[in-house]
Amino acid sequence: MWAVMNTVHFPLQGHSYTYAGFYVGFGLFVTAYLLFSAYLAWHLGGLARKNPQAIGALGWMFFALQAVSVVLSVQYFFLQPAVLSGLVAVCVGLAAVLAKQQR
Repeated sequence: MWAVMNTVHFPLQGHSYTYAGFYVGFGLFVTAYLLFSAYLAWHLGGLARKNPQAIGALGWMFFALQAVSVVLSVQYFFLQPAVLSGLVAVCVGLAAVLAKQQR
């Protein structure tokens, strides 16, 4: 399948692209996004511990993002990413509840 993805070329804005290139690029983009999300969660956890009122609705927005991640994982991926996304969503949701209680 990978060989087929590399053989299908299509022009876009004066360049030639392959489906394999889009696949790799999208995977790297998602990886960068997830690494940043992990850093943001770590940073927000420390911030919430020191200054819970500074978090505000940001914790709940991060929880909503993780909930969407669960839905997308169930729909487009297999069981393991869906379970991991669900665990992360539960942890972020509990953190948002604790931050709200401390305010």
